[in-house]
Amino acid sequence: MAAPIALAVSVNAPAERITDALATTEGLASFWTTDSRAEPRIGSVARFGFGGPELQMRIDQLDPGRRIAWTCLTDFPMPPGHWPAPITQAELAATAYTWALVLTALRGYAETGTPQPVFTTAPHPVGS
Repeated sequence: MAAPIALAVSVNAPAERITDALATTEGLASFWTTDSRAEPRIGSVARFGFGGPELQMRIDQLDPGRRIAWTCLTDFPMPPGHWPAPITQAELAATAYTWALVLTALRGYAETGTPQPVFTTAPHPVGS
């Protein structure tokens, strides 16, 4: 059965550094996936490559230092129309674990400035 996943992490870093980490190509590539492309503006679509299908997220709200809201435009990794379909407890646990890794990497990058991406992949060619 599908269930919401709620994770939180405290970050001891300037709010502007967290905004940059969540809204810029350099920031996202430093903690999530090295194949990240993003522009820090409302309506832009951030793209994330993982060596396969590309995840796309639209920036809906951008209040630097306070709030960033995204809408996922891709049913990744689930096939279109299958989320939030019933998933096994193991799949739910794996999803929660992966997001926990991403949030931990975000905290580490924001607090130290040292890139530590969870996923390292070759970038998509420009224009693809």
